[in-house]
Amino acid sequence: MDYVIYADEVILSDPVRKSGNGDSHKKGHPGFTPQPGAAPSVSRRFQILLAVLCVTLICSLCVLGTIGVLYASKSNQFESLKTQHSNLSERLTEHLKACKRCAEGWVFNEKKCYFFSTDLMKWTQSRDRCVSMGGHLVIITSQEEQTFLDSHTEGMTHWIGLNDMKTEGRWLWVDNTPLSQTGVEFWFKRSDGKSEPDNWSEQDSSGEDCAALGNGYIGTHVWLDASCEICSTHLGVAYNKFAMDNGLAPQRNIDSAIVIMDF
Repeated sequence: MDYVIYADEVILSDPVRKSGNGDSHKKGHPGFTPQPGAAPSVSRRFQILLAVLCVTLICSLCVLGTIGVLYASKSNQFESLKTQHSNLSERLTEHLKACKRCAEGWVFNEKKCYFFSTDLMKWTQSRDRCVSMGGHLVIITSQEEQTFLDSHTEGMTHWIGLNDMKTEGRWLWVDNTPLSQTGVEFWFKRSDGKSEPDNWSEQDSSGEDCAALGNGYIGTHVWLDASCEICSTHLGVAYNKFAMDNGLAPQRNIDSAIVIMDF
Protein backbone atom coordinates (compact mmCIF):
# COMPACT_ATOMS: atom_id res chain seq x y z
CA MET A 1 0.00 0.00 0.00
CA ASP A 2 2.80 2.32 0.90
CA TYR A 3 4.48 1.55 -2.40
CA VAL A 4 1.47 2.70 -4.29
CA ILE A 5 1.36 5.96 -2.39
CA TYR A 6 5.05 6.52 -2.96
CA ALA A 7 4.68 5.77 -6.57
CA ASP A 8 1.76 8.14 -6.70
CA GLU A 9 3.76 10.85 -5.00
CA VAL A 10 6.61 10.29 -7.42
CA ILE A 11 4.21 10.88 -10.26
CA LEU A 12 2.62 13.93 -8.63
CA SER A 13 5.92 15.42 -7.70
CA ASP A 14 7.21 15.28 -11.27
CA PRO A 15 8.14 18.91 -12.06
CA VAL A 16 6.85 18.63 -15.53
CA ARG A 17 3.51 17.29 -14.62
CA LYS A 18 3.10 19.76 -11.74
CA SER A 19 3.35 22.67 -14.03
CA GLY A 20 0.18 21.65 -15.87
CA ASN A 21 0.75 24.23 -18.52
CA GLY A 22 2.18 22.09 -21.30
CA ASP A 23 5.69 23.47 -21.03
CA SER A 24 7.04 20.08 -22.03
CA HIS A 25 5.71 20.76 -25.57
CA LYS A 26 7.54 24.05 -26.04
CA LYS A 27 10.39 24.21 -28.50
CA GLY A 28 13.72 24.01 -26.71
CA HIS A 29 12.36 22.18 -23.73
CA PRO A 30 14.19 18.91 -23.06
CA GLY A 31 10.95 17.08 -23.48
CA PHE A 32 9.81 18.86 -26.72
CA THR A 33 9.35 16.71 -29.77
CA PRO A 34 8.44 18.62 -32.97
CA GLN A 35 5.40 17.37 -34.84
CA PRO A 36 6.31 16.10 -38.28
CA GLY A 37 5.31 18.52 -41.16
CA ALA A 38 4.19 21.43 -38.92
CA ALA A 39 7.06 23.91 -39.64
CA PRO A 40 7.32 23.18 -43.37
CA SER A 41 3.57 23.90 -43.76
CA VAL A 42 3.86 27.43 -42.31
CA SER A 43 6.95 28.21 -44.40
CA ARG A 44 5.21 27.05 -47.57
CA ARG A 45 2.21 29.30 -46.96
CA PHE A 46 4.51 32.28 -46.40
CA GLN A 47 6.35 31.62 -49.65
CA ILE A 48 3.10 31.41 -51.61
CA LEU A 49 1.87 34.67 -50.07
CA LEU A 50 5.16 36.38 -50.89
CA ALA A 51 5.01 35.16 -54.49
CA VAL A 52 1.44 36.44 -54.88
CA LEU A 53 2.46 39.82 -53.54
CA CYS A 54 5.42 40.00 -55.96
CA VAL A 55 3.25 39.09 -58.94
CA THR A 56 0.66 41.65 -57.88
CA LEU A 57 3.35 44.32 -57.56
CA ILE A 58 4.80 43.51 -60.98
CA CYS A 59 1.36 43.63 -62.59
CA SER A 60 0.66 46.95 -60.89
CA LEU A 61 3.93 48.39 -62.20
CA CYS A 62 3.11 47.19 -65.71
CA VAL A 63 -0.33 48.77 -65.55
CA LEU A 64 1.11 52.04 -64.25
CA GLY A 65 3.74 52.03 -67.01
CA THR A 66 1.09 51.48 -69.67
CA ILE A 67 -1.04 54.25 -68.22
CA GLY A 68 2.01 56.53 -68.22
CA VAL A 69 2.74 55.84 -71.89
CA LEU A 70 -0.89 56.39 -72.86
CA TYR A 71 -0.98 59.61 -70.86
CA ALA A 72 2.16 60.92 -72.55
CA SER A 73 0.73 60.04 -75.96
CA LYS A 74 -2.58 61.71 -75.21
CA SER A 75 -0.75 64.76 -73.84
CA ASN A 76 1.20 65.10 -77.09
CA GLN A 77 -2.00 64.75 -79.10
CA PHE A 78 -3.67 67.36 -76.92
CA GLU A 79 -0.81 69.82 -77.40
CA SER A 80 -0.89 69.23 -81.15
CA LEU A 81 -4.64 69.81 -81.28
CA LYS A 82 -4.25 72.86 -79.09
CA THR A 83 -1.69 74.33 -81.51
CA GLN A 84 -3.90 73.58 -84.51
CA HIS A 85 -6.86 75.15 -82.77
CA SER A 86 -4.83 78.25 -81.98
CA ASN A 87 -3.65 78.58 -85.59
CA LEU A 88 -7.15 78.11 -86.96
CA SER A 89 -8.51 80.63 -84.48
CA GLU A 90 -5.94 83.22 -85.59
CA ARG A 91 -6.73 82.63 -89.26
CA LEU A 92 -10.44 82.80 -88.60
CA THR A 93 -9.97 86.02 -86.65
CA GLU A 94 -8.02 87.55 -89.53
CA HIS A 95 -10.70 86.56 -92.02
CA LEU A 96 -13.45 87.91 -89.79
CA LYS A 97 -11.55 91.16 -89.49
CA ALA A 98 -11.17 91.21 -93.25
CA CYS A 99 -14.90 90.74 -93.69
CA LYS A 100 -15.50 93.71 -91.44
CA ARG A 101 -12.72 95.93 -92.81
CA CYS A 102 -12.86 95.30 -96.56
CA ALA A 103 -15.90 96.62 -98.37
CA GLU A 104 -17.59 94.69 -101.13
CA GLY A 105 -15.39 94.47 -104.21
CA TRP A 106 -12.16 94.74 -102.22
CA VAL A 107 -9.74 91.83 -101.73
CA PHE A 108 -8.03 91.14 -98.42
CA ASN A 109 -4.38 90.08 -98.17
CA GLU A 110 -1.88 90.38 -95.32
CA LYS A 111 -3.85 92.97 -93.29
CA LYS A 112 -4.48 95.13 -96.38
CA CYS A 113 -7.48 95.65 -98.64
CA TYR A 114 -6.94 95.88 -102.41
CA PHE A 115 -9.29 97.23 -105.06
CA PHE A 116 -8.60 96.25 -108.67
CA SER A 117 -10.20 99.03 -110.69
CA THR A 118 -11.26 98.52 -114.31
CA ASP A 119 -11.80 102.23 -114.99
CA LEU A 120 -9.48 103.55 -117.70
CA MET A 121 -7.64 106.66 -116.52
CA LYS A 122 -4.37 108.48 -116.73
CA TRP A 123 -1.88 107.77 -113.96
CA THR A 124 -2.58 111.04 -112.11
CA GLN A 125 -6.33 110.47 -112.37
CA SER A 126 -5.89 106.97 -110.96
CA ARG A 127 -3.79 108.33 -108.13
CA ASP A 128 -6.43 110.90 -107.22
CA ARG A 129 -9.27 108.38 -107.48
CA CYS A 130 -7.46 106.08 -105.06
CA VAL A 131 -7.09 108.88 -102.54
CA SER A 132 -10.79 109.74 -102.85
CA MET A 133 -11.55 106.10 -102.00
CA GLY A 134 -9.51 106.34 -98.81
CA GLY A 135 -6.43 104.53 -100.11
CA HIS A 136 -3.54 105.05 -102.51
CA LEU A 137 -2.03 103.44 -105.59
CA VAL A 138 -0.35 100.22 -104.56
CA ILE A 139 3.16 100.31 -103.11
CA ILE A 140 4.85 96.95 -103.69
CA THR A 141 7.34 95.93 -101.03
CA SER A 142 7.77 92.16 -101.38
CA GLN A 143 7.77 89.23 -103.77
CA GLU A 144 4.71 87.86 -101.96
CA GLU A 145 2.77 91.04 -102.66
CA GLN A 146 3.85 91.09 -106.32
CA THR A 147 2.74 87.46 -106.69
CA PHE A 148 -0.59 88.27 -105.05
CA LEU A 149 -1.22 91.19 -107.43
CA ASP A 150 -0.24 89.11 -110.45
CA SER A 151 -2.75 86.43 -109.44
CA HIS A 152 -5.62 88.95 -109.39
CA THR A 153 -4.97 91.11 -112.47
CA GLU A 154 -6.06 88.48 -115.03
CA GLY A 155 -3.37 89.62 -117.45
CA MET A 156 -4.57 93.25 -117.47
CA THR A 157 -2.14 96.12 -117.13
CA HIS A 158 -2.61 98.09 -113.91
CA TRP A 159 -1.07 101.34 -112.79
CA ILE A 160 1.02 101.09 -109.62
CA GLY A 161 2.06 103.92 -107.31
CA LEU A 162 5.54 104.45 -108.80
CA ASN A 163 6.84 107.35 -110.94
CA ASP A 164 9.90 109.44 -111.81
CA MET A 165 8.04 112.58 -112.91
CA LYS A 166 10.11 114.92 -110.73
CA THR A 167 13.56 113.64 -111.64
CA GLU A 168 14.20 111.26 -114.52
CA GLY A 169 15.58 107.97 -113.24
CA ARG A 170 14.74 108.67 -109.60
CA TRP A 171 11.71 106.49 -109.01
CA LEU A 172 9.48 107.36 -106.06
CA TRP A 173 6.40 105.71 -104.63
CA VAL A 174 3.30 107.80 -103.97
CA ASP A 175 4.36 108.20 -100.33
CA ASN A 176 7.70 109.68 -101.59
CA THR A 177 9.69 106.58 -100.55
CA PRO A 178 12.53 105.98 -103.05
CA LEU A 179 12.28 102.69 -104.92
CA SER A 180 15.81 101.88 -103.81
CA GLN A 181 14.64 101.73 -100.20
CA THR A 182 11.84 99.19 -100.64
CA GLY A 183 14.31 96.43 -101.48
CA VAL A 184 12.46 94.86 -104.43
CA GLU A 185 12.19 95.65 -108.15
CA PHE A 186 10.40 93.71 -110.87
CA TRP A 187 11.29 95.57 -114.07
CA PHE A 188 10.79 93.58 -117.27
CA LYS A 189 13.96 92.34 -118.99
CA ARG A 190 13.81 91.75 -122.76
CA SER A 191 15.55 88.96 -124.58
CA ASP A 192 17.66 91.51 -126.51
CA GLY A 193 19.22 92.65 -123.23
CA LYS A 194 17.31 95.92 -122.99
CA SER A 195 15.29 96.32 -119.84
CA GLU A 196 12.61 98.51 -118.37
CA PRO A 197 12.48 101.33 -117.52
CA ASP A 198 13.69 102.73 -120.85
CA ASN A 199 11.80 106.08 -121.01
CA TRP A 200 10.55 105.35 -124.53
CA SER A 201 9.50 108.65 -126.18
CA GLU A 202 8.43 107.80 -129.72
CA GLN A 203 4.71 108.14 -128.91
CA ASP A 204 4.99 110.64 -126.08
CA SER A 205 7.84 113.13 -126.33
CA SER A 206 7.82 113.55 -122.55
CA GLY A 207 8.86 109.93 -122.22
CA GLU A 208 7.62 107.32 -119.77
CA ASP A 209 7.49 108.48 -116.18
CA CYS A 210 4.88 106.18 -114.62
CA ALA A 211 5.05 102.49 -113.77
CA ALA A 212 2.51 99.75 -114.39
CA LEU A 213 2.25 96.02 -114.10
CA GLY A 214 2.94 94.12 -117.32
CA ASN A 215 0.31 92.87 -119.73
CA GLY A 216 -1.24 89.81 -121.30
CA TYR A 217 1.81 89.15 -123.47
CA ILE A 218 4.59 89.23 -120.93
CA GLY A 219 2.50 88.73 -117.80
CA THR A 220 1.74 91.05 -114.90
CA HIS A 221 4.48 89.63 -112.70
CA VAL A 222 6.80 92.34 -114.06
CA TRP A 223 6.80 96.16 -114.31
CA LEU A 224 6.87 98.45 -117.32
CA ASP A 225 7.39 102.19 -117.50
CA ALA A 226 4.73 103.97 -119.57
CA SER A 227 3.50 107.42 -120.49
CA CYS A 228 1.52 108.90 -117.61
CA GLU A 229 -0.93 110.36 -120.15
CA ILE A 230 -2.26 107.05 -121.43
CA CYS A 231 -6.01 106.73 -121.04
CA SER A 232 -8.87 104.73 -122.51
CA THR A 233 -8.95 106.60 -125.84
CA HIS A 234 -5.26 106.09 -126.55
CA LEU A 235 -3.22 103.06 -127.52
CA GLY A 236 -1.19 101.92 -124.57
CA VAL A 237 2.54 102.38 -124.92
CA ALA A 238 3.18 99.36 -122.71
CA TYR A 239 1.34 97.13 -125.17
CA ASN A 240 2.46 98.93 -128.31
CA LYS A 241 6.16 98.86 -127.53
CA PHE A 242 6.16 95.13 -126.75
CA ALA A 243 3.98 94.36 -129.79
CA MET A 244 6.33 96.15 -132.18
CA ASP A 245 9.39 94.49 -130.65
CA ASN A 246 7.80 91.05 -131.01
CA GLY A 247 5.71 91.42 -134.16
CA LEU A 248 2.38 91.43 -132.34
CA ALA A 249 -0.67 93.57 -133.02
CA PRO A 250 -0.94 96.61 -130.72
CA GLN A 251 -3.53 96.59 -127.96
CA ARG A 252 -5.39 99.31 -126.12
CA ASN A 253 -4.66 101.16 -122.89
CA ILE A 254 -3.32 100.90 -119.42
CA ASP A 255 -6.44 99.16 -118.23
CA SER A 256 -6.86 99.98 -114.61
CA ALA A 257 -5.35 100.82 -111.27
CA ILE A 258 -4.88 99.02 -108.00
CA VAL A 259 -6.03 100.85 -104.90
CA ILE A 260 -4.65 99.76 -101.59
CA MET A 261 -5.89 100.53 -98.10
CA ASP A 262 -3.59 99.76 -95.16
CA PHE A 263 -4.63 98.91 -91.60
